[in-house]
Amino acid sequence: MKKYNPLSFLLLFFFIIFSLPIFAQKSQNLALADEYYQQGEYEKAIQYYQKIAKKAPSASYIYANYLDAMLRLEKLKEAQKYLEKCLKDRPLAPQINIDYAKLFLQKREDKKANKHFEEYINSIKSNSHLARVAARVLAQEGFYQHAEKLYLQAQKNTKENYDMDLGLLYLAMGKPKKMIKQFLILLEKRPNDAPYVQHLLQSRLSEDEEWDMIEPMLYEAIQKHPDNEIFSEMLVWYFLQRKNFIMAFRQAKALDKRNKSEGMKIMEIGMLAYNNEEWKSAITIFEHLTESYKGQRIYPQAKHFLMASKEEYIKHQFPVNKEEIKSLVSDYQELLSEIGWSPNTAKSARNMALLQAFYLNEKEIAINTLNKITKIRGVPHQLISQVKLDLGDIYVLKNEPWEATLLYSQVEKTEKETPLGYSAKLKNAKLSYFSGDFKLAKAHLDILKLATSRKIANDAMDLSILIQDNTGLDSSETAMKEYAAIDLLIFQQQYQDALSAYKKMLSHFDGHSLTDEIYWKEATILQKMGRFEEAAEKLKTVLKLNPSDIFGDDANFLLGKIYEENLKDTQKAEEYYKKQLIDYAGSVYVVEARKRIRRLRGEIIN
Repeated sequence: MKKYNPLSFLLLFFFIIFSLPIFAQKSQNLALADEYYQQGEYEKAIQYYQKIAKKAPSASYIYANYLDAMLRLEKLKEAQKYLEKCLKDRPLAPQINIDYAKLFLQKREDKKANKHFEEYINSIKSNSHLARVAARVLAQEGFYQHAEKLYLQAQKNTKENYDMDLGLLYLAMGKPKKMIKQFLILLEKRPNDAPYVQHLLQSRLSEDEEWDMIEPMLYEAIQKHPDNEIFSEMLVWYFLQRKNFIMAFRQAKALDKRNKSEGMKIMEIGMLAYNNEEWKSAITIFEHLTESYKGQRIYPQAKHFLMASKEEYIKHQFPVNKEEIKSLVSDYQELLSEIGWSPNTAKSARNMALLQAFYLNEKEIAINTLNKITKIRGVPHQLISQVKLDLGDIYVLKNEPWEATLLYSQVEKTEKETPLGYSAKLKNAKLSYFSGDFKLAKAHLDILKLATSRKIANDAMDLSILIQDNTGLDSSETAMKEYAAIDLLIFQQQYQDALSAYKKMLSHFDGHSLTDEIYWKEATILQKMGRFEEAAEKLKTVLKLNPSDIFGDDANFLLGKIYEENLKDTQKAEEYYKKQLIDYAGSVYVVEARKRIRRLRGEIIN
C-alpha cells in the first residue's frame, strides 16, 4: 500500500484553489456568449466566444454558435481563420472539414471548395468509421454527390459493406431506381436484411411509377443469380404489395416445390387473396392446394377456403345464380362425406347451412345443420356462439323474433366483452329497430359505440345517428317505422317487396330526410337483382341530390364498378373513377379507383 504523502495533497489542493477562478471565468464567458447568441446580438456573442476559443478553438460547446455568429455577420475572413485553427486542432473532424468547404462556396470560390472536398475524402476513405460519419454529414448538408463518392471509395478501400448507406442516400436524393438497385445488391450479400429492405420500400415508395421499377429489376436479379432465392422471395413480396395474388402465387409455387414447404406460403397467399375479396384469385390458389396436397395436413383448410371462395364469388355475381348455389351446397355435402363431420369441417357445414337458409329457402334444413354442429365434440366455443347467432338470424327470416332474441341474448351472456358478444347485442338492437322500438334500439346502440371491434362500433354509430336524425320529426315517427320495416324485408331478401315499399315512401314523404338513404338502398337492391341500368340511375340521383353527403363517394365508386363490371362501358367507368380521385380525394376507395384506372388502360394485369 502506498504511503500517504502530505506534500502531494497540498499541491493538489492549491491547484484546485487557483483553478477555480479560471473555470468560473470560462463558465461565465460561455453563459454570456450563449445568451447574446440566443438574443441575436452576434457581435457581443463573438467577443465572448473569442475569449474561450483562444484556449479551446474546436471545443464542441462553442463551435456551432461561434461559427454561425460570424457567418451571419459575414465575417468570412475571421470565420476562415477560426476554421483553420480548428482543423489544426482536429484535422479529420467531418463537420469542421465540411464547414470549411462550405465557407469557400459562400465566398464563391467553388474550385477551392471542391478541392477541399476531394482532399478530405481522400484522407478518410480508408477509415471506415470516419467515412461513414462524414458521408452522413455530407448528405445532411445536401452534398449528395460528395457523400456518394465517399461511400463508393470507402467501400473499395475498406472492403466494408456500404450498400444500405448508399440505398438510403439515393432515397434522400430522390433517385428511387438507384435506391432499389442498391438494396438488391445488398440482398445478394445479406439476404437476412430483406425484412428491413421491405419495410423501407413499403414506407418510402408512394407513386405507382416508383413501384413499377421494382418488378423488372427483380426479374433481372433472378436471371443473374438463379440460385439465390432471396430475389424470388422478394418478387412474391412485391406482387403481394401490389395485390397481384395470381403472380405472387406463381412465384411461390416454384419456391414451394424447390423448398418442399408443403404449401404453407401458398396457403398464406390464398388467405390474403380471400381477405382482400379477390375471390377468383383465391379459387385458383386453393384449387392448386387441394389438388397438390390431397390427404395432407393442409388439405382440410385449403378445401374449406376453396369452397368459401367459390361461395363469395357466386354471392357477388348479381343476380345470384340459384343453380350455382345448389351446386355449391352439393360440393359442401360431398366435402362433409369425404372428410366427415369434425371440428375441421364445422366451418364448412356452417357455410352450407347459411346458403340453405338465405338463398335456397331451406330454413328447417339449415336449422338442423347448425344444431348438428353444436353437437360435434371439440368445436371451439366461439364457433358454437357464432352458430347460435346464425340460428337467431334464421329465426328472423322466419319472422320469429322471440326465438331470435333468446339466442342472441344467450351469446351476449356467454361472450361478454368480446366481438361475438358485441355482435349479439347489435343484432338485438336491430330487432328492436325493425319493430320500431327506437328508444330501446338506441339504448343498445349507444353502449356499442364503445365496443372494441371498430366495425361493430361504426355500425352501431351509423344506425344510432340514423335513428336520432329521423325520429321526432313527426309525432308518430311513421316514416322511420316504415323505413325500419323495409330494412327487415331487405334482411329477409324480399327485394321486390322492399322496392315497392320504398316507392310508396317516396310518394308519401316527399322531401323527407330519409330520401338519400332510400335512393341508395334502392340502388343496392337493384344491383343485387341484376337490374344494373336502373341501379345506375338511382346512384346518379343520389349524386345529383347531395354529392357531398355521406353516400356521395360510395355512390360514385359503385357507379364506376357497375359501368366497368356489368354494363361494360369502360369509358364511363374510368370517368367515375377519375372523379373519385378528384372530388372524393379523402375516400377509402381512392387507392382502388387508381388501380382500376390503370387496369382499364392496360397498365397492369391482375
